[in-house]
Amino acid sequence: MKLIKTTLVGIGQIFLQDNGWSGLLITIGMFFSHWTLGVTCFLGSLIGVLTAKALKAKEGDIEFGLYGFNASLAYMCVMFTFATNDAHATLNGANPILWVLGAVAAVIATVIMHVFVTKGWTAFTFPFVVTCWVLCWAFAKYNVLGLEQTTPALPDYTGTVDAITTPFYGWAEVNFGANFLTGVFIFLGLAISSPSVAMWGTAAATLGGLFAHYVLGIDANVLANGLYSFSPILVACAFVTKSGVSRADFVYIVVGILLAVL
Repeated sequence: MKLIKTTLVGIGQIFLQDNGWSGLLITIGMFFSHWTLGVTCFLGSLIGVLTAKALKAKEGDIEFGLYGFNASLAYMCVMFTFATNDAHATLNGANPILWVLGAVAAVIATVIMHVFVTKGWTAFTFPFVVTCWVLCWAFAKYNVLGLEQTTPALPDYTGTVDAITTPFYGWAEVNFGANFLTGVFIFLGLAISSPSVAMWGTAAATLGGLFAHYVLGIDANVLANGLYSFSPILVACAFVTKSGVSRADFVYIVVGILLAVL
């Protein structure tokens, strides 16, 4: 049970929340986008925890979820990058190469995270980003093991109701999801840990979308799919604490949102 709790806390840390219940709701939400994303969300964090134990990382850091979130994101990223067609509708989880590659990516991201933790450096999601940029780019560029990067067509979410639900697609996109209910479950996961983070994240998603549309002229359907909302959400999660937001934090959040959209 302790291992499962630590794994779920690691998933919660994707949004900087050290809460196992948050991780559970996030994991459940991923299944609404596709079962492979739900499985890899949990499995990636589990691999991160086990790798950290093998590296003899501090138990307190492991239990705090520091070694789960980058690994979880890395595993989901590999699955999303190489197995997606038609907006997640035919995501192919039958290819064993993807599962192995995803596990390798999770381990690499964890090792990089361990270096940062031991040095006392703040990493956030850098280990996941650099791992997937290099690994996924190299495999796609040189067609290693026959893998090709897939680019799914965006579903049409330009209806009135769809426009209202845009922030939740932004929540889902943080984890490569493309389903309204995925976003709802992630939002609820954040809300039980920190209501202020959940609300500020939603506000950030809305502000990011407005800036992208009215200033940058981004297509409405691209915005509706949450592609310009997920980065602002992470900015809010980084600055908002459970005790609230100071005036300085407010300025940082707004500036951070604008920079993230750019």
